[in-house]
Amino acid sequence: MASSELTVADAVARLRAALQPIAGTERCALADASGRVLAEGVHATLDVPAMANAAMDGYALRLADAAPGARLRVVGRALAGHPYAGRVSAGEAVRVMTGAALPDGADAILMQEDARLAGDTVEVAGAVTPGMHIRPRGEQLRAGDTVLPRGRRLRSYDVGLAAAAGAAQVGVMRRLRVGVISTGDELTDPQQGAAPGRAQYDGNRPMLLAALRRAGHDTQDLGIVADREDALRAALAAAGEARVDVLIASGGVAQGDADFVRRVAGEFIALNIRPGRGLVHGRIGDGASAFQFFGLPGNPVAAYVMHRLVVAPLLAHLTGADERTDMPLTLRLPLAEPAKTRGGRIDWRRVRLVQRDGGLVIEPLKLQGSAMLLTLSGGDALAAIGPGMAYEAGELVEVIPLDALE
Repeated sequence: MASSELTVADAVARLRAALQPIAGTERCALADASGRVLAEGVHATLDVPAMANAAMDGYALRLADAAPGARLRVVGRALAGHPYAGRVSAGEAVRVMTGAALPDGADAILMQEDARLAGDTVEVAGAVTPGMHIRPRGEQLRAGDTVLPRGRRLRSYDVGLAAAAGAAQVGVMRRLRVGVISTGDELTDPQQGAAPGRAQYDGNRPMLLAALRRAGHDTQDLGIVADREDALRAALAAAGEARVDVLIASGGVAQGDADFVRRVAGEFIALNIRPGRGLVHGRIGDGASAFQFFGLPGNPVAAYVMHRLVVAPLLAHLTGADERTDMPLTLRLPLAEPAKTRGGRIDWRRVRLVQRDGGLVIEPLKLQGSAMLLTLSGGDALAAIGPGMAYEAGELVEVIPLDALE
């Protein structure tokens, strides 16, 4: 690894320090809030649960009456949403269903498996302890508690929690506006059909746009840009006119005769990883039309890896998301077979997860070319092989499931 090459963590930290999160917030109906970043915390408007209630089907009774073998008169029934209107007195019990409010006077629940019913009498056939099978009022939340903090990117279960806490709307950051271009004279889109000299359909833009939309960003497809400096400058100007916050490009970041991105749009940042090796970052324009620029490698797998490991966390930072919000799940799993790599760099190989001897092992795909999107669709995870040169079967390596990156 060259001394100027950064680890992924160091590159993200360096770039994050130079990026100021966007301003602008809005109110959003909770039903539409999945994937949005909270601009303010969500607070409980009530206790959850709002009343003590039954955690099991059974009989509400007084602990003082619950000696094994005791027979109690069943005086009524309580269902969820339909409480028992009376009070449980000495020698009495109330039939309760899960979620029903605990009747006044009761302080325990005899679950139905420990009850023997005969007519309107129930016999206690199991041990009963104080508070048994009762969910206390406020067990999960108290009114005023912070339910979800500012900066949280909302998942489906967060939306459910916010609703249970009484929220109908939430304050969120506005969506990040992200434009995407691909560079390359060889590229065309499937709907345009193949053309002489254009031997490759562009998979990078659809891939990146899909990833950005899934992350909750407002996307703009700004098309394919020819391998000419004037065409790239025109594309940058168009992105400024479109008022994007970020423009992501793929291709043109190397140092070939037709690679203009690093000459025109920013600084090349070298990383100690493959596929990819690095990306270009710059700030383009001034005032309201200024935007951040990220130039990714042109090879599709390299573009995906660099986007997901480096650029996606930076976009999350720009939206005001907490740093932990978009951290992918990382595991340490054993190699199914020996592996070799060139020393000094981290080689993010596409692997399958395989059950073997009662546990998971990782099996690298035979094909590992950075131009082969098939290796992403055909794999289950990315595995970090390196920076050493040789690894034995059974050696633990860092693994990120591909589903955790989506």
